[in-house]
Amino acid sequence: MAPAVTRRRFLTATAGALAAPTLASGQKGGQTMALDAVQLYWFSQLAGEEGKSMDETRPQAFATIAEAGFAAVEDNLSLVATDESATGLADMLKANHLKLAGLYSGGALHTDGASAAVNGIVALADRAKELGCPGLSVNPDPIGREKTNAELATQAAALDDLGAALAERRMFLGIHTHSPEMSHNAREFRYNLDHTDPAKVGLCADFHWIYRGGADPYAITERYAGRIVTTHLRNSLQAVWCECFCRGDLDYGRIEESLLAVRYRGPLVIEIALEPRTPRTRGPLENLRASREYLAQCLGRVWSGKSYTRDYNP
Repeated sequence: MAPAVTRRRFLTATAGALAAPTLASGQKGGQTMALDAVQLYWFSQLAGEEGKSMDETRPQAFATIAEAGFAAVEDNLSLVATDESATGLADMLKANHLKLAGLYSGGALHTDGASAAVNGIVALADRAKELGCPGLSVNPDPIGREKTNAELATQAAALDDLGAALAERRMFLGIHTHSPEMSHNAREFRYNLDHTDPAKVGLCADFHWIYRGGADPYAITERYAGRIVTTHLRNSLQAVWCECFCRGDLDYGRIEESLLAVRYRGPLVIEIALEPRTPRTRGPLENLRASREYLAQCLGRVWSGKSYTRDYNP
């Protein structure tokens, strides 16, 4: 009699089918491509407006992302907290021929409990790797005030430990940021990167949060482009988030130059988000299709792996 198919056996069996052929990249016509993906935060907002949970609406969200032509998704690391939820994620990925571009997590990494927080994230990373997840975007928890130097030192040590553990698993770590980390000349943002090992701790470049946090997104991108392992892509018009990824306040053509300079080939992750004045003129499918078209316009050379317009010597 054949052995019973446990959830763990199922996850292991499906890992090969879901894994990307190279770290966070794909192939098209023999050419290396940056992986185009969608972050699920926007869909969680839409679910909330309907009075539903993401567990109820996630299958339709995945189907919409696939129909719009994207290759991958980024969701929350908590989705692999149990074998049951991880199996559900594996089912949705397989049904829609999608990959994981990464998974997102917070974490209290600035406290005496930082080691336990790192261990918890690593335990979930092991399960995520079975689904072909190439890496994690981690935003150390904000605390409503500036962190002290001692707290930042604890946090940087925890990020180094987490990055080393993920590197052993051939997974990337990208530090994510929101507005709080960009205050006081991006004090926390810079500390996180300047006091960690570049070989193991990378950057999830959320360009619009860098911009909204008050930093110069072009100077920051140029300075830290070599640390970028994944991205979040959003734009605004007159400081209001747009309903799709499109032309607006941020010039992604300038950002493309910095990414080309370091031959970036990681995920290009569309992360639409709604705020009170965001226009609402189209449905999710139309907005994702429009986002993908603009991605080709503003980051096309990064996305397609086409030759550079000039020689770079990073």
